[in-house]
Amino acid sequence: MKKRILPALLVLVLAVSLTVPALAADSNWKSAYATAIQKEADSWGNIFQLADLDVDGTPELIIGGVPGSGLFSEIQAAYTWKNGSLQKLNVQEYMMLSTNYTSCYDLYRNNTTGAYRIEGSYTLRAGMGYYSSITACYSLSNNCLTNTEPYVTSVSGTTTTYYVNGSKTTASKYTSAYNGRNSGWTKVSTFVCKELDVYWKKPTSSQVQEFLDSYPAGPALAQSSTHNIQVDGKPVSIAAYGINGNNYFKLRDLAALLSGTQAQFQVGWNADTWTITLTTGQSYTAVGGELAKSDGLNRFGNPTNSPVYVDGVLTDFTAYNIGGNNYFKLRDLGQALGFNVTWDDATRTVSILTDQDYSE
Repeated sequence: MKKRILPALLVLVLAVSLTVPALAADSNWKSAYATAIQKEADSWGNIFQLADLDVDGTPELIIGGVPGSGLFSEIQAAYTWKNGSLQKLNVQEYMMLSTNYTSCYDLYRNNTTGAYRIEGSYTLRAGMGYYSSITACYSLSNNCLTNTEPYVTSVSGTTTTYYVNGSKTTASKYTSAYNGRNSGWTKVSTFVCKELDVYWKKPTSSQVQEFLDSYPAGPALAQSSTHNIQVDGKPVSIAAYGINGNNYFKLRDLAALLSGTQAQFQVGWNADTWTITLTTGQSYTAVGGELAKSDGLNRFGNPTNSPVYVDGVLTDFTAYNIGGNNYFKLRDLGQALGFNVTWDDATRTVSILTDQDYSE
């Protein structure tokens, strides 16, 4: 992005849609980010943000400078946590933090294609009566944090100029384009962007830890699986999603699929305690809707916090709620319920072996 001067006013514009896949997340990002914050913080102060810009379940750390007289903060550094390691991102030049404090970053999904975008906003001020209000979307791909240019309203004294995708337009056309930008899109979530503002000093260790610990888990991208799936060597049709590099199946779909095999199990639900019970060795009782055909579109999953008991024992699972249904990591289920899972990379085939014990 280049700096451009309109009459007495600096203007920057940003936008993008995102299609990157989700990757693994774990809790070690907190200690890694704590180290990065202490490394990047300076005595002038900083704004620190946590926002999951690639929607993989682990937030990115975004670091901006203290806002000057223009009341905007330029991104100075950004980090992500991938495959168990801290990675510093390449940041596009003159990129600003989203500083819409009521929402920070909004996640949208295209109803037709399943694509998504993350949108924010901020205002650039260049003096009394001279400012630009910018709608911004942020893209994280190939270790690069970038943006493009959607909607800008530039005020210079008594004159207001409107831009759509970098082109000057009329007020009515701007309003029509801006209000219509979400036609065919659904807002999935508003990220609770955790922010730590420390001015004229560096943050303390306790401030940093409180900041990191307060981050709430958000949605993760669930990519519609195109893998081949077999049960005991026979091809089957079952909707599945890839989340954080792992296959997730709807619990009741898998129970229906395995009913009558050595790995069959019953599913119970207690609406009063929001508890899921799995009983091995019992045939599954269908409730309707099992094994529905996938529409092939990507969606988003929110972490499932319902306790799960296997044969009366509380068991730890990784699970997501997608479209009102619980999807569980296939390997977690295999380990808990006693069936094996294998992967053939050459044929991109997931095999469930009901007569074999689970093995890594």
